Amino acid sequence: MIFRKLLAFGLVLNFIFLLSCSGGNSIEIETEIMATTETAEMSTFPVRPERLYDLEQVYDPTNDLKFDIYHPTKILYEKSPLLVAFHGGGWVAGDRSQIMYIFSPIVEELREHGFAVATVQYRYAQDATFPAQLEDTVGAIRYMRDNAEKYNIDINSIGTMGYSAGAQLAMLAAYAVEGDFDIKYCIAFAGPSKMYGEELSDYPDGIRYLLEWLFGGEYEEKEAEYMSGSPYYYIDAGTKKVPLMLVHDKRDDVVPFSQSQLMQKKFAEANIPCELLALNGVYHQIDFTSPFMNSPSGEEATKTIVDFVRKYAGK
Repeated sequence: MIFRKLLAFGLVLNFIFLLSCSGGNSIEIETEIMATTETAEMSTFPVRPERLYDLEQVYDPTNDLKFDIYHPTKILYEKSPLLVAFHGGGWVAGDRSQIMYIFSPIVEELREHGFAVATVQYRYAQDATFPAQLEDTVGAIRYMRDNAEKYNIDINSIGTMGYSAGAQLAMLAAYAVEGDFDIKYCIAFAGPSKMYGEELSDYPDGIRYLLEWLFGGEYEEKEAEYMSGSPYYYIDAGTKKVPLMLVHDKRDDVVPFSQSQLMQKKFAEANIPCELLALNGVYHQIDFTSPFMNSPSGEEATKTIVDFVRKYAGK
């Protein structure tokens, strides 16, 4: 038993190290936009934005939780449609800068199309067990909605996106939350979807160990928590018809590709739009800036995702 725990913990540390290498880097943000005389198509609004971003925005003072919002680089709408993104890191590591690093081609393309993109920090599992992370996810979205005038965002066009652990949260925000805001669409990169039943054994030992941290115990004693933290659990004919795009490498060695296949099948049964974009060769380390993105290439995958966003954002 001790050997198993040490082995699992070693896998966890290796997983966190890999994630920090891909997502922990920060990128320099341009502070100016070159002046242009180009006029935005079908728009009477100025091309040059008043500001490019609002960083270090506190949405939960008690836990010192923050988000960054990156405004459009080209103004096409009076109020900007908003994509809210959540980082990976196994619920125990990572930070919001990861989104701006590994998904920068997607983010910049959306900003060019008049979208704002927000990246959100949430509590780690070692600080608070689930559902604290979902509470943070919802709290950040509600804060942005309540301060829509300040950030010039369209509260009727909000989507969610996440990578790995963040994909689980993005999907839960779209499908598990009843109440005062609606999500228009969701994008899940290598997201764990079903963390209960026989599928739980498909995950590597290190990930099952992380799930014990997230849910505060082993599956046998926390079955209800494992189920309530699984986006798959909420999908049926009565689920909100929020379109979903799943992006997953076929040889992912951390979150099995079968997780996205399960979700796609469940969405088809519930008659909810769902697209699965299969990647090849990046395993779990999805990075749209990497030269190893091929079949589809980073450019091809970016176009597919941006087209999906624009279609279901209503823009």
